[in-house]
Amino acid sequence: MARKTKKLTCIVTGRTLVLSHDYYQSKVERHGGDEQHMIDTYICKEAKGLIKRGYDVSKTRDLLDIDVEKLGLGAVPDTLIEQIQLDSRIQHKKFSTFNINNYTTVRTDPDVKKFLDKVLNR
Repeated sequence: MARKTKKLTCIVTGRTLVLSHDYYQSKVERHGGDEQHMIDTYICKEAKGLIKRGYDVSKTRDLLDIDVEKLGLGAVPDTLIEQIQLDSRIQHKKFSTFNINNYTTVRTDPDVKKFLDKVLNR
């Protein structure tokens, strides 16, 4: 008798996901019919969410309190992580360096201007 469920194991956390046979087959179809590729690249929702936010694999494992040695987890391909981050809809804000001129006006006190010029090495 065939099993009614299938399991996928996350390559980042080691957590397993139990799927019905039909849902498992639909996931295989989404991976172009390559079941082994799906098994080798499956990442659970929690880990994928953290990776999309810019965390690397080791930080993700730390945040999710995963014991790598106990679970025997290996390395995750960098290309897979980069692809997840590129496909993410989350935009990471990149702040420019602090510019004091954005926060001061033209009418700065001469002594303050002199001090700022000295601090900013102008």
